[in-house]
Amino acid sequence: MNKKLCSEELAAALDQVPAGVTIVDNEGRILYYNEYCTRFVDRKPAYIGRDIASCHCQSSVERINAMFAELTTGAKKEVYYETQRGERRLGVTVARFRFQGEDVGFIQCISEIK
Repeated sequence: MNKKLCSEELAAALDQVPAGVTIVDNEGRILYYNEYCTRFVDRKPAYIGRDIASCHCQSSVERINAMFAELTTGAKKEVYYETQRGERRLGVTVARFRFQGEDVGFIQCISEIK
């Protein structure tokens, strides 16, 4: 049986992935985040449509812009970095999000390093 997932089913599946997932468009606006993401970073329903840089401190904005530039130009396929959130050490991977052959944004995946 080859069943395609509808958007609600796909969102439910992503909510069960044991990693934080945020999807942003090419302009850096948040399109989606899964429930697991809220364990690590500040995500609220009001943030949908908001620039992801506005959810970060100013010192991080330059790094975000540089990372998006590297991914957009193809200089890198993905960017990985580690960061500290309170007592948690997090691994973050950001990659281009492609749909039907077009670059439509970026996917950020966050997991705890134990």
